[in-house]
Amino acid sequence: MAAYVIKSWKASPVPIDETGAHVKIVGRAGGLFSWLLAQLGIDPTVSITVLTNKVLYEQGSLSGSIKRVVPMSKMSSTFYGYTKPWKEAVVIGIVCGMLTFWMFGLGAILGLVYYYLNKTLTLGIVEVGGIVSSIDFKRSVIEGQRIDEPEARAVCDIIESLVDKHQGRASEAD
Repeated sequence: MAAYVIKSWKASPVPIDETGAHVKIVGRAGGLFSWLLAQLGIDPTVSITVLTNKVLYEQGSLSGSIKRVVPMSKMSSTFYGYTKPWKEAVVIGIVCGMLTFWMFGLGAILGLVYYYLNKTLTLGIVEVGGIVSSIDFKRSVIEGQRIDEPEARAVCDIIESLVDKHQGRASEAD
């Protein structure tokens, strides 16, 4: 699954808009070409919207879309995490360094830039039946959005709190 860059990220324990949404996260395909398409209104996106009683997961592309509506009563768990492409960065550094032997430092710089720009944050939900809906995000230089683990944890906490309220049980303390 391809990683998206974050267009917008809003999350709050209290509703953030008139629809009653607590979380609205929207991403788009990464890269300059995708950004240009977004500027023209051709914007394949992925989004997670958390309402008081359900979670909406939408993913669109130029060839179609999928929309999932998960009632809070059918939520099993949430998750988040990240991966860092250190192996790929080392390979880039070595290969570029070997190709430009006299500029080995350039290879190291390219490897570090790749590592820095390609950290991937994953945020997702699991339904009672085991169906997983998740989004992988990368840092966006163009949008200037930097979202890390604390923000993802906050979204998971909001969803878990809403599930607890919906199912009529008290939240567990960490």
